Amino acid sequence: MREAFTETLRKVIERAQHEARQLNQEFVGTEHLMLGVLHCDTCEAAQALRQCGLERESLRAVLLAEMPRGKEPPIVTGDLPLSPKAQRVINGAIVDAQALHEQSISTRVLLLSLIDEPQTILGDVLRKSAADVEALRERLIARPEMAEN
Repeated sequence: MREAFTETLRKVIERAQHEARQLNQEFVGTEHLMLGVLHCDTCEAAQALRQCGLERESLRAVLLAEMPRGKEPPIVTGDLPLSPKAQRVINGAIVDAQALHEQSISTRVLLLSLIDEPQTILGDVLRKSAADVEALRERLIARPEMAEN
């Protein structure tokens, strides 16, 4: 199904792999996916965050402060596996893209799935930032003027 991902989303997922390894994690979780999104400053997800008054760097700092760090680097070579929640988020993004009649799965749809996933560090971070999650959700559902690659 990765062929349905935009090129930008593929890069975000690669970045999530990097973020997980930097934190000495054995898997890619929802928080790593969000860190990947926050690394991209021109993608649809980043634009939606900005339009809702959420600053990427401050979200990143709060998210990193809340995340656990492993003591040793992961021994896994190649891609780290997705956590069950991260896999659920990816699956949710696929379902959301279909429901929205999208041609491909973009960072915007991934972010929509991330904020809809219950009981994550990301949810706590958004609440702490006093984000209007419903306004963000509505913005993510709205069709963008220009789709990402």
